[in-house]
Parts: sequence; structure tokens; C-alpha cells
Amino acid sequence: MRAPRRAIAIATAVLASGLLGVVVGTSGLHSPAQAAGALGPAARGFAGPARQRAQHAAVPSTTAQFTSRNWDGYITYVATHGTDFNAVKATWVQPSVVCHPLNAWTVFWVGLDGWWNNTVEQGGSSAQCINGTPNYTLWWEMFPTNAIQPVLTISAGDTITASVVFDPASAKFVIRVKDVTSGQSFTRRPACASNIVCDRSSADVIAEDVGHVGGSTFFPLADYGTMSFTGSKITDLAAHSGGFSRNTWLNAAVTESAAGTTYATVSTLSNHGKDFSATWQHA
Repeated sequence: MRAPRRAIAIATAVLASGLLGVVVGTSGLHSPAQAAGALGPAARGFAGPARQRAQHAAVPSTTAQFTSRNWDGYITYVATHGTDFNAVKATWVQPSVVCHPLNAWTVFWVGLDGWWNNTVEQGGSSAQCINGTPNYTLWWEMFPTNAIQPVLTISAGDTITASVVFDPASAKFVIRVKDVTSGQSFTRRPACASNIVCDRSSADVIAEDVGHVGGSTFFPLADYGTMSFTGSKITDLAAHSGGFSRNTWLNAAVTESAAGTTYATVSTLSNHGKDFSATWQHA
């Protein structure tokens, strides 16, 4: 998937991703410079689709308010935007989507990086409409090294749990995604490519639009209604763990909005910063 584009003060983030042979530009996943109007997080993509970075804007506050063309959810970070996090996880129920238009597409994921840089290490689930029929899969991605890698087929209504953990001993990322309902799961242990730097400067739990590979346009956002991410847990380098609102770090609510159109909205945090919901608004 692509990383969001971001800007301090009032930035707009953009992140696009792709799956199942669709052009993506995510793992979702697609990084912006730290200045107004700068591009944001890295993009991810499945074998085919291309994901884009999230274009975003930030307004400093207890919970900063960012906007992005392709991300909707929460991110956590520290003011220095350095190497700060080692793990992120969350659980959600794969929503059933409405395919209007017929090629609409939404991905749901957890990951590290992507908001302040051009890399994203991620895993999650996908709802991709192919000729009007939704296809649900589990996937992983290391953006920009590869495109979204679909692994397992799932069903709407299945409970999904996903985590991305950096293992200092092996210098590899452990990406685990499980369909709790069916019992299916997979684990991948990729390393950051030698020609890029995976800073781990943010931890993210996101519902994302998917971007076309090599371009700046996006697939229509599949209508997922309102879905909830629960049990979000972030761990930093000092082994502090907690939800997005832990006072050890900063957090931001990301609304998917651009050029006067709001594509998706995000709720406030609950359950000690561990739970929130995302609501589809526009394709």
C-alpha cells in the first residue's frame, strides 16, 4: 500500500494499496517530508495493484487531526520521528462490502512506518470487488520492496487479528495475520531491503483506499459501512506498551478526505486508546 502524504499544520495524507493482480502503488503501502504540503507515508501494493502514500495534514493537539486521501484510522509517533516502535497489533471483524462501483476496493491493516517516511511494513485483510463481486483475502507487504502479497481467502464476518513486530536479534519483521474464525493464519519474516531504511517512526491501524500502480488515482472505496478496530496495542523501543492514547507517545486521528470530499471518518478512541471505528462515506 502507499504511504500517506502529510503536512504539518494542515496536511493531507495519501496512501494507496493494491491486491490480487490489481495495480497498486501499500502494506498498504505508500513517506512525506515534514513540512506543509509534503508527501507522506510509504505505500504498499499487492502483486498487481499499486498503492500510494497517504497525503495528510496535522494539527498539533492531544489527539492530532490529520487528513489523508487514502488512510483512515489512527497513527502513533513521537515528536522526533525517529526509530521509536517495535510492534503493533489489532483485531477487527472483516466487514462485508457493497461493490458500487463494480471495481471498488478497501484494505484493513496494521503496520509500522508510512506516515513520516516512504516505507511500510504491514499485514491485514482486503475486500476487493472484481466485476461487482467482493473477494476477501489476508495479505502482507513490505513497501516499497514488493507489492501486496495475498495469502489466504477468508469470508466476510470473520474475526481477524494482525501484528507486525520488529525482532532486533534477526533484524527482521515478523508479520502475522490470523483468521480467528476459520483458524487459518500465516507468518512472514522479511527483512528491510538493504537500499532503504525502515525507521519504525510510526505505528498504524488503518482502513485504506487502494491506488493504481504508477499513477495518482485510486480505486473507488468499497463501502464497508462502519467497522471497528479493537485491542490495538503498540510497543516502543523501551518496551512500553499500550493503546494509541498512552502518554509515552503522540497520536493522531486520520480522516480520509481530500478536495472537498470526505471518503471515510474515524471515531474518537475508547478503552484506554485501544478501540475505535471507521465509517465509509464516499466511493
